Parts: sequence; C-alpha cells; structure tokens
Amino acid sequence: MSRGLLARAAVAAALALVLGVSLKAVVDRERTLEQGRIVLLRLAPVDPRSLMQGDYMALRFAIDGELPAPLGEEGASPTAYALLALDAEGRARLAGVADALPAGGSAAMRIRRRDGRATIGPNAFFFQEGTAAVYEAAHWGEFRVAPDGTALLTHLRDEALNRLGGQRR
Repeated sequence: MSRGLLARAAVAAALALVLGVSLKAVVDRERTLEQGRIVLLRLAPVDPRSLMQGDYMALRFAIDGELPAPLGEEGASPTAYALLALDAEGRARLAGVADALPAGGSAAMRIRRRDGRATIGPNAFFFQEGTAAVYEAAHWGEFRVAPDGTALLTHLRDEALNRLGGQRR
C-alpha cells in the first residue's frame, strides 16, 4: 500500500470512530429521554434577575445543599452518586450518597462538581425568547434519569407539579 492510501485509510477509520462514538452518545441520550425514570427535584431560591439576563433561568437545586463536596478536580468524572427516595409523584429527597450505583433499581443521580460545589443538576434552563414570565413560577425541575445515573433536565414545574412552558420531551 502506498503512503497516501494508508493516510486516507487512517483518516477514514478515525472519522468512522468519531461518528460511531457520537452516534452512541446520541442514542444513549434519546434512550434516557424515552425510558428514563421521572424524578422531580425542588429548586432552591435563585436570583430572579437571572430571568432578565437572557433566554435562560439560573438554577440551583435544594438537594445540592445536602451533598458532600466531591473529590477530584473541576469537571472530573463523577465518583459519587446521590441516592434518592421518591414519593408517589416522583419528588425526590436525598436518601444517601454512595461511590457506586446501588443494586435493585433505586433512583440515583451522578454528583458533579461545578464552581467548587457539588451538584446533581445543570445550572441553567434555556427557554424560548419572550417566555421568561412563564417560568417565574418554577419550583421543581423534572429529570429523566437513566439506570447509570445520567440525568437530563426536561421540564420545569410549578408548586402544584404542572409543567411550565411548551411541550418538550
């Protein structure tokens, strides 16, 4: 084989690998959105002015205040999981923290480190321009949680657990 042909084959193999890994990530996220367990986390008070900064709401979750500081560097892979007890409506409370996923299908979410703090959720919720007033009543974050602890924020809910805003997943 010529050197040029080998180089093209290597580029094609690398491209196939990148595309394969990307496709797997997309499929995993879609599976979580379709099949993940619904978990509701109470929002902690945030600065209401963040609604005026753009088309997003700054978020904090009440449960984050109960989490221990995670080990490792900022952005490092999670090494701990928040074990959650759910009520009949899916509202979560912290039942414990573990270094590994629990057996038996209990709800667990990965603990991450952001801005020097432990958290289990994202720090922002983005919404359509001009709809900020709809989200002022947010009291709960709705997540879809996969068995591996991956959690995707899908909706915000009001105090009565009604979904706010347009129909997203």
